[in-house]
Amino acid sequence: MIDYYSGLEYYEHLVGGDVAAFVNQLISEGLIQPYDADRVAWICSDAGRTVAERAIIDTRPDSDNIIDYVQSLQASETLKVATELNRDGNVSAAVLVLKEAYKKIGNSSVSYGIDTYLRLPSYLQKLGRYDEAWGFLNQLLAKGCPNQIQNEALILLSRSKIYKAMCRLLQHEGKGRKAIVFGVASIVAEAQYYYLQSEEKDWPKDFRKERAATFRSLSEAASIHDNLKKIAKKEIAEAQLDNTINYLCRTLSQPKTVKYDRLIVEVDSLISTEKNPRQ
Repeated sequence: MIDYYSGLEYYEHLVGGDVAAFVNQLISEGLIQPYDADRVAWICSDAGRTVAERAIIDTRPDSDNIIDYVQSLQASETLKVATELNRDGNVSAAVLVLKEAYKKIGNSSVSYGIDTYLRLPSYLQKLGRYDEAWGFLNQLLAKGCPNQIQNEALILLSRSKIYKAMCRLLQHEGKGRKAIVFGVASIVAEAQYYYLQSEEKDWPKDFRKERAATFRSLSEAASIHDNLKKIAKKEIAEAQLDNTINYLCRTLSQPKTVKYDRLIVEVDSLISTEKNPRQ
């Protein structure tokens, strides 16, 4: 739940509410008590705290000036507002504010990691706006993030996280078998990321050795089986699981030559059945 004091500040600035009247109402209902007559600070009772916070939160969806308010904020502050809105359950407003934050980032020279951009499809997923979330994820794959660092290994790490987000989105939508394909792509991209870092000559030798060991571990059949089993659950037969594992082992034996369009097609073929046309 939101911090109480931050909640009052939010109520004042984003909703334009009369904080004094609001607090007096809570006092009159026995929900809070003055902590210090000379300071704007208040303590909620155990029962009243929940009610007070809920009252603050309930005012937020009625605010018509959220976008106007964040216009004056920096990108980092706008991202924080989106986080708070999402936590309060006002996901639709969080989506609007998050998009504003992305615009600010795009107009700056600051680089944010992929996790910042994966928040939007996560919020859209909560709202059931699957097509919009899927389109945004595909856009990230095709164009990358604004001001993205052009390092091949880091781009692969981002790709792995995007594929994982695609997998979760499809699972949430009830398309478990299709989700497996993108879960597999995430596994491969993560392994390839470690491989490429182990090959970067500018990194210290011990770091490269550690990265190489991680790549070998992720490329082993047992590791692939464990990771794939978590994704596949009971969606495919054991024979299909084994065939997919063998294919991934062969693929990762030549990590420099991975083609993800081909990988997706091949894995889709390996797990295809007539079980469910939607998937």
